[in-house]
Amino acid sequence: MSRFKNLRAQGLVEYVLLLLLTGFVAILGLSLSGVSLSEVYAKAVDGLKFNNVTASCGELARSSGDWQAFKDSFWRGGITPGDGGYRVCPLCGGLLPARLGSDYEIDLSGVGVENIRPTWNGYGLAFRSTYDKNGLNGYMFEVEQVNKNKPAVIYFSKWVNGKQIQPPLAAMDMPSSFDWTNPPDFRIKVEGDSFTAYLNGEPALTAKDSTYAAGGVGVVANQGTQLTFEDLVVKPIGCEEAAQ
Repeated sequence: MSRFKNLRAQGLVEYVLLLLLTGFVAILGLSLSGVSLSEVYAKAVDGLKFNNVTASCGELARSSGDWQAFKDSFWRGGITPGDGGYRVCPLCGGLLPARLGSDYEIDLSGVGVENIRPTWNGYGLAFRSTYDKNGLNGYMFEVEQVNKNKPAVIYFSKWVNGKQIQPPLAAMDMPSSFDWTNPPDFRIKVEGDSFTAYLNGEPALTAKDSTYAAGGVGVVANQGTQLTFEDLVVKPIGCEEAAQ
């Protein structure tokens, strides 16, 4: 039995020596070719980081031709495909079919605004929302201007059975330099009971509420505005920061 143990131990030592020799030859080959071990390690880490970001940052939803239209005594219709994007008629809106969980970020890009009336101009993003025979239930972020004598405002609101609850969850005036012909890019961060609106990448407004925990996302146009947009994308929180 002891002779067998000695042979097994000898084989293990020879195996370890073979691994060490193989590793030494590989490192020597890399050095001769001008590649350092630190470079190999860094590339391996970057590759793992990229794979992790890709795996965790897939899109949760994206605009498509399939929208649930808003149509009742208040809303007039849905969202239709247009040239290079989508068109939303005045007092129209719709939700994407995907029902999402509680935490995500929404990006609305390529927005074009045609204010066809002098009053009630604006558009918005619905989130954690549902729409049925009772109307819209959920949250909305909007930019709105009642008339030219009043400033444009941004605000978060809650909707219950088709009615917008007043006062808003949070609101603020837009600067006097706000230009409807060049509206800012919107990004909404939805996390737990907190919602944050970013305008051109900068945080602008935060609200809190815990009534609705899940639902769909969508786009609406106010009654004085015809809206176009290129895309609506929903991603997990922190994807842009992780990708950098």
